[in-house]
Amino acid sequence: MNTEILKLDPPYEYIYCNGSIGLHIATMIVYEAKTDEDGKYQFVTHSHPIVKYHKCPGGTVWNRAELTDCKVLCREDDKRITMNQLYDFVSGVGQMRLSDDYVDVLMDFLSAAAWKDVLDTNGIEIEWPMLDVNGEQKPQDEFIITLMFQENPEGSRFKYMCRDYGASDIELIGGALLPFSSQFNTKEDLEIQLMNGMMSYYTAFRDHQFKIVFDSHGSEFDDIIAKVNSKEEEYRKSCNEIDV
Repeated sequence: MNTEILKLDPPYEYIYCNGSIGLHIATMIVYEAKTDEDGKYQFVTHSHPIVKYHKCPGGTVWNRAELTDCKVLCREDDKRITMNQLYDFVSGVGQMRLSDDYVDVLMDFLSAAAWKDVLDTNGIEIEWPMLDVNGEQKPQDEFIITLMFQENPEGSRFKYMCRDYGASDIELIGGALLPFSSQFNTKEDLEIQLMNGMMSYYTAFRDHQFKIVFDSHGSEFDDIIAKVNSKEEEYRKSCNEIDV
């Protein structure tokens, strides 16, 4: 088995895989001789990214990741991603690395807000959604989150989602840029989750003025949605007063 280090030229790209994000500065190519089912020799190559972490010296080899498994977020000379890229990133990660440990992260508003902190640390800006108004663009200031509820065959009694993130039994509806998805057993659980979801977004993006409104186009949980919507201004104000 032989190895070769292929150094890259700046500007480097931020990539992610297996719950980690780093600046791709080089690639380690591994050449390995193996035998196939017929006993014949064949040469196999593996390409492992070498990344640099924020404020850490040197580079780290991602031995568990092939370069083809990694996705690019942005380049270091244009450190911006869209809101859709953020949630593709969140849903593709599934785990968050804390020191040497991996912690499961649900693909919902909590993971989005948590990963925003990671992106902030690396200086990566999330572009706020823009609306076309008479041929001009302006920041989106209201998000109508259309929720779809289903009985859950496993785990909790119900589940809800406002956007399709790979679940084959959930249709894409609403197209909300601020996704909400989780499971719950009671209406009280749902109320707490939606409240926490609102506050999570208001806290993470408190440099933007915006409003979240829930809708379900008629469901058995309309009373809870109406209750949370009635307290939206209160939740938003409390988050703006938080010193973060």
